[in-house]
Formats: sequence, C-alpha cells, structure tokens
Amino acid sequence: MEQNANDAAAKAVAFANGLQKSISVSGKRWAQWPGGADTLAHVIGCIDWLRQRLTAASGAEDGAALVAACIADLRAILEWTTYQSAALATARALRVARKTRAFAEQFGLIDNPAARLSVLVDSEESLIENVRTKNDYMQAIATRHPQLSLPRPLVSVESLAPKIEKKPGRLDLIQQLKKGAKGK
Repeated sequence: MEQNANDAAAKAVAFANGLQKSISVSGKRWAQWPGGADTLAHVIGCIDWLRQRLTAASGAEDGAALVAACIADLRAILEWTTYQSAALATARALRVARKTRAFAEQFGLIDNPAARLSVLVDSEESLIENVRTKNDYMQAIATRHPQLSLPRPLVSVESLAPKIEKKPGRLDLIQQLKKGAKGK
C-alpha cells in the first residue's frame, strides 16, 4: 500500500512541476496587468508548498490521503489559473474592441451609427459578463480550497466599465485658446 502512495506522490510531483511551468508561461501575460506579478508569485508559492507536502507524504502514515488532498489542490490551482488567463484575455479583447470602435467613430468608417452602437454596446456587455462569470468561478474555487488562500481575480468588473468621456465645456475651450495664444 505504501508503494502505491509513493507512486501517486511521484506522479503528483510531476503534475506539480508541469503545472508550475505552464503557469510560469501564462503568468508572463498576468504580469502585464496591475498586481499580476504578485498573483503569479503567490500561485507559484502555492505549488511549491504542495510539492513539499507531497514529498513529505511519501513517508507519512496517512500518505495516500495527503497525496489525494494535494492532487485536489493542484487541480483547483489549474482550474483557477485557467479562468484567470481567460478573464485577462477577455479584458484585453474588450480594450481592443473599444479602441477599434473609437477609431471607427473618429474616422466615420461605419455608415449606420444606430446599428453599430447597439451591437458594440451589446458585445461589450457580453464580454464584461463573461469576466464576471469567470471571477465568480475563481472565487468559488478559492472558497472551496481556503488552505491555498488564492488571491482575488486580477480583472475587476468595475475596471472594465466604460469610461464616460466629458465633453469639453466653456472653461476647457478658454484654456485651449489661451494655450494656443501662448504658443504663437
């Protein structure tokens, strides 16, 4: 029976090593987001902690149960990081969509403004809802595995809310004219 626990622990350590390599690669994209480097370091630390527990499990009396718990935690980390990466990709897609829309509006590239606006707003809302769903999944995983103390999702739904552009008022126009006059 102990041999089976040792084999399971060895396989779980291999899983942890592969998971860490995979997260390190995807984590480079996380680091581009505020707080991403800290989140990556925390998740890598969780994997290291689980690897240490797996190493200790080979000599433990309840090794099989400890290995099973560690594997469940590694799977939770895998699932959590998958949702994290997907939420970041969706947030980046939303930013690109907004830039594209602004470009198209600025140069008048779309003929029917009423049709384009409703479609674009619906697509933005859909992307934001997608991030909200992924964040809920990540928080549920963190709740089910409190021993990992997984961090909050990197992308907050509030940060994705569209920025309300203030139309220039009289004061802005006067300041702009003064700057133009000083330059000449």
